[in-house]
Amino acid sequence: MMLPEKTDQVLEAKLTHEVFRLKTQQQIAKDFGSHGFQFHSKFIKDAYCISDLVQTVSEAMVEIIEKRPNSWHPLLYTMDVSENTYLKLATSQNPTWIEEFTWIVIRREALKVFFREQYS
Repeated sequence: MMLPEKTDQVLEAKLTHEVFRLKTQQQIAKDFGSHGFQFHSKFIKDAYCISDLVQTVSEAMVEIIEKRPNSWHPLLYTMDVSENTYLKLATSQNPTWIEEFTWIVIRREALKVFFREQYS
């Protein structure tokens, strides 16, 4: 699902705030954790800078894809990211596809936090 540009801009702006970024990290940790992947405890306690967040999530996804492939599709479902989106990027021959896909995941998880804040 492609987010409307306005929503994407709102999420990008919200991710510049440490509290929102930490909540997004916690949502990521929760979703990954439900499929047996555990981040370092620092990930759920301290807001990472954007570059560290992208790197950490990228590394986690690569580990799951390579070492726990049976967990990958259920994790995509939990994160609400389509398999087609993943396959399109993974087979694109683009050397930075994992970073692009990581941003899709981060935005999707941030959207969950955003909706929870808006409607809870």
